[in-house]
Amino acid sequence: MVAKKSSAKKTVKTAASKRPAAKKTSTKKTVAKKTPAKKTPAKKTTPKKAAPAKTTPRKAAKKAPAKKPSAPKTPVTKPPTTPVPPTIDPNPTGNTPATGFVFANPKLTADDYGNFSKADVFADSGATPSLQLQPVPAPWKTPSELSLSQVLGTATVAQITAAKSITFHCVGDTGGIHDPAKQFAVADAMANDLGSKTYANGIPAFFFHLGDVVYYLGQELYYYEQYYDPYRDYDAPIFAIPGNHDGMISPSIKQTTLQGFVENFCTQAPSKNPEAQGLARTTMIQPGVYFTLHAPFVDIIGLYSNIAEGGTEGVISGPIAGPAQLAFLQQQLAAIAAARKSGTRNALLLAVHHPPFTGSQDHAPSPTMLKQIDAACTAAGIYPDMVLSGHAHLYERYTRTINNSQIPFIVAGMGGYWNLSGMKKGTNNQPPATPFVGTDASGNKLVLEKFNNTTFGYLTLNISASAITLTFYGVTPGVGGQAASVTVADQFTLDLNKHTIT
Repeated sequence: MVAKKSSAKKTVKTAASKRPAAKKTSTKKTVAKKTPAKKTPAKKTTPKKAAPAKTTPRKAAKKAPAKKPSAPKTPVTKPPTTPVPPTIDPNPTGNTPATGFVFANPKLTADDYGNFSKADVFADSGATPSLQLQPVPAPWKTPSELSLSQVLGTATVAQITAAKSITFHCVGDTGGIHDPAKQFAVADAMANDLGSKTYANGIPAFFFHLGDVVYYLGQELYYYEQYYDPYRDYDAPIFAIPGNHDGMISPSIKQTTLQGFVENFCTQAPSKNPEAQGLARTTMIQPGVYFTLHAPFVDIIGLYSNIAEGGTEGVISGPIAGPAQLAFLQQQLAAIAAARKSGTRNALLLAVHHPPFTGSQDHAPSPTMLKQIDAACTAAGIYPDMVLSGHAHLYERYTRTINNSQIPFIVAGMGGYWNLSGMKKGTNNQPPATPFVGTDASGNKLVLEKFNNTTFGYLTLNISASAITLTFYGVTPGVGGQAASVTVADQFTLDLNKHTIT
């Protein structure tokens, strides 16, 4: 296992300087707001102009008819577009692999959310969503599995394997509606975390998004402001499971559930979506809205838990959602259990937007969904090593003990959505003191180890053959042009052999 980061401090140089390697000498790092500077590792696969400002003619022409400075935008939809395949660079550098993907712009660019109109910032917040569960779209190929080598290429995956561990980013609920500065601060910190590191010293290989990419109805119309623009300098793949807002529909909007998500994350080849405008990132090739990502040292099963909001539970299977996703989970668990018996043991992570456990005062836990997951795990004889969720807009860490194995359940919904959730208060009108020891609905020991409902941020997970180290980096946006500060807000290590947490 790669050793833990010794500190969290790093400084980003200004203007014409290169982005430096991360040097950690304290428990705090500062991340300056991005200014135009030449990016060393990335190389364009095709000649591209710099990313357009929000006031480009195309943007103005598109938004002007419905623009009302003092009111939210009237919901708008657009017909499906045909993506344009990119030209493959036969000699790529950095994280622009020969597989046809492009991740980041060739040059760092300054944040431009200050140029967003009010209509852009408030998006479709004035629309009334349907609260009816939606059918889950079928994958475009079966089994719904994706290998990291299909995206980064075999040579890059070989570097990760040789490093004897893999690191990646993870967080959910990022859509920068109402106050884009929060999302951009977290996105900038993640992009700077890539720095000039290598796979040998812990550069994150990808970002696994835990859902709610675009608020409030997942419309493709808002993918520029809430997805492509914030991550324009993030030079790595972004995989995702949908959140409830990504799948919501409205009687006033002509779109099918998850339409925008599918057209940006589930295309059959890397392609350029027109909603990216002049930005370089290509679409992702996930086989479906639920899928398994196979990478060195880890398999991640990502599930879609439908459109439930507020006090209602997430759903992975049922009369409306259908049985296919649960059958997929059962099949994947059985296959991974068989692989372990034959001597291949990757860490197993389960990602689902709605959390099985949460103390959020704004969102409910999902015990029925957890029962279905538990039943599938029991039948296959294997439980996930860790469960990752979003939905509730805060950070929570639970330890659930099953058969003497400690399993972390993480809630990470603090990726940029403007309004963080409060924690439910007890009889003394105070949130719980941690660690808070109890049991779950099945009688298993459950401990709320940590929570943080005041800090935005992101996770990094470092996974080797023997351990998982998870770090929650808290990001505090700068005020008045000041740099954002990034601090280690929580960290723990799970021993995969003993299945104990330290």
